[in-house]
Amino acid sequence: MFETSCFGPLLKLRKIKLASQLVHQLLMRSMKTKKEEAWFKIGNKRARFGLQEFVLVTGLNATSSEIVEMSGGADCRIVKDHFKKSEGKIMKGDVYEAFKRCKRNQTDKYKLGLIIILAYVLLATEENTLIELWWFELVDDLDLFDKFPWGKMSYDYTIRIVKRDMGDKLRNSLKEGESRCRYSLHGFPLAIMIWAFEAIPNLGKKFAKKYCDGIPRMLGWEQPKRLTSSDVVTVLESKELEVMSTLIPTEVELQEVYWKELTPCVQEEDTDSESSKGDDTEHGGEPSHSFHQHSPRVSEPPPVRHDHNIADVVRMEMEKLEERLLGVISKRLDRMEYKIDSLVEMAAVGRFHSTTSAYDSPIHNTTNVPVSPPEVKRKEKAGPNDAMDELEKERIMEDEDGEELAGGEKSAEDENVGNETEFVEKGMSGEFCTPEKLEEDENKSTKGDIVQIERTGFDIPKGRGHRTKRKAHPLCSPFTDPTKRRKLSDLDVYDPYRELDPSKVDDLNKWMEAASTSDLVPLHHCDVEAKSLLDLLNKDGWLTGEIVNEALYHIRDRALKFPNLFQQDCCILDCYFCQFVQSAHGEWQIHAQSPRKEEFKFSKSLLKYVDGSIPELGKCWKDCRYLYASCCAIGSHWFAVKIDLEDRTIFIFDSLKSHVRKAELEAFMKPLQVVIPMLMKLHVKCDDSYSTEKFKFVKMKEVPQQHNGSDCGIFTIKYIEFLQANMDVCAIQPEYIPMWRKKLAAELLARHFEP
Repeated sequence: MFETSCFGPLLKLRKIKLASQLVHQLLMRSMKTKKEEAWFKIGNKRARFGLQEFVLVTGLNATSSEIVEMSGGADCRIVKDHFKKSEGKIMKGDVYEAFKRCKRNQTDKYKLGLIIILAYVLLATEENTLIELWWFELVDDLDLFDKFPWGKMSYDYTIRIVKRDMGDKLRNSLKEGESRCRYSLHGFPLAIMIWAFEAIPNLGKKFAKKYCDGIPRMLGWEQPKRLTSSDVVTVLESKELEVMSTLIPTEVELQEVYWKELTPCVQEEDTDSESSKGDDTEHGGEPSHSFHQHSPRVSEPPPVRHDHNIADVVRMEMEKLEERLLGVISKRLDRMEYKIDSLVEMAAVGRFHSTTSAYDSPIHNTTNVPVSPPEVKRKEKAGPNDAMDELEKERIMEDEDGEELAGGEKSAEDENVGNETEFVEKGMSGEFCTPEKLEEDENKSTKGDIVQIERTGFDIPKGRGHRTKRKAHPLCSPFTDPTKRRKLSDLDVYDPYRELDPSKVDDLNKWMEAASTSDLVPLHHCDVEAKSLLDLLNKDGWLTGEIVNEALYHIRDRALKFPNLFQQDCCILDCYFCQFVQSAHGEWQIHAQSPRKEEFKFSKSLLKYVDGSIPELGKCWKDCRYLYASCCAIGSHWFAVKIDLEDRTIFIFDSLKSHVRKAELEAFMKPLQVVIPMLMKLHVKCDDSYSTEKFKFVKMKEVPQQHNGSDCGIFTIKYIEFLQANMDVCAIQPEYIPMWRKKLAAELLARHFEP
């Protein structure tokens, strides 16, 4: 009976536990607003928990209130039959006891059960809270009870609790520890937690498990563990955190009854907000929708619906563009500030260092800059303008890598950076090398400070703004001097047991002496917390997705530099690939059940993997026989897969075979088995005769096993390394793991992998 009631979805919840610390951390990041919705500032991004998000998560009725008399009820039948001595005062505990006593009349037991769900779940309060008597009168008419908008009532109460002024409680918890902060979470806080998993995908990936068949969305999550405040803070304070400002309904959700009923209410609220913009939030209005390429649910914006007018569409697009531009400008200003600070520090001591500052961009290496030919040499000495020109070069490279501004226009900031300025400081000229001096010292060695000179084979434009510069030292890492790097030549085989470069060991040790867990370390793709590298060095440390992705990138890069040592008919994918495949599989299943017969189309993000645009240094599948990927099952266990595109087989290399149960593994592998042949047929073979029959998967039995519960990440990396080098994976033994952990940390820090 309960399953057919208005609270039916609540009975289908998976094993999930309210993470009060997660909700607490969100409340500490809440923003003030006059609207009947909650806004949270996560890092430098904003996210909304409004009526739309509440309904998408819970699927409860949130339409306008039915005409119901919300008073009286003391004389109704249920109160008289089951609460004879209540005298009009019935507490939550009394209802529960009456529910247990009621055995003969199953209809009344069912009605009391509905009141319990309402009091303990949707409108949760303290145990001694009095129950509204009109609930009993309403539940006596089940049809009227089911039509009542309990979702709207639950949302209003939850928002009122979230936005309440708790004085100094939250502020004191920041200063004096969580033990000093005690308060109750009323209303429906579970909806806020599940919304956080949807709006902040990293939270869901880290602490919960997502299923594709969850509609409403709360049915798709499983989270049986208790979370600690420190774990939640670590994720929320991550620099590269992905945040969706609002939740966007999918095509299937647009057809659900609860969404169709909500749409008129939402449009009416939007109209009201347009006419009273003075009531917007303190942060200047609502953030725009944001779509992230690694989001498990939405990889592209949904199609614009016809019932939106042009003004709304234009406004949304302008808000999205504004948010993107603000992010680009903020990032560039920060980098400019760091560069200026670095130049000032070096100027203060009267010299420029041969290596880069710790504030240099983590994603760019300085390329070799040819020296001016003799006929266009400048006689003035090199000075800070050289460093500023290098900054200009970095900015140009950044624009070419994908951070283009709207319309391809060059910003005023970029134009100003290129302007030459005269800067001569007394006492500094002796520390700089002129082009003439470089030619004299070209064939001399000075403690490893070798500067190579390249000649150009074309005419270099003359005039202001076209001055060529001497080549700078390679800016590979703020922690490693590349000129000290040992040179390896005449290599004909990959040696995974080669002793680590002593210079990298020295730099790693120096970094460890000054490292703090809260520091950010610039790697090739992103800045990671120092804790991630320290965990890598810890024998019991678990590898994060950022660390695994960085390692896979350098493996791809090394294969390009040493084509004779590594397979070239393969593509090493990043950690996000399996997530995209799972998302595509869920969308395909929904499409298959749809009555419409439109052709299913994969997301653009997934197709970029096929053509080699993603990941960086990836390869087109048309040129590959094998695909190597790292997978994270159950949210915490890494294993490697080798996909043979010709043999139509997926080989699984798992260092802890007993960790993932057979049923869980089959469910995890099914999207790969189904989606990859479809991608091959539509976008690689382009042949109607190519079969879309599922790939088979084989779990390799004779593979080395880890001896603890945390080495799965390093084993996964090594499996892929050995497979790409055509080596036997059985040579990966646990006794080498500590050495490989240290080597990986040092090479990630130096941004250079040895062959």
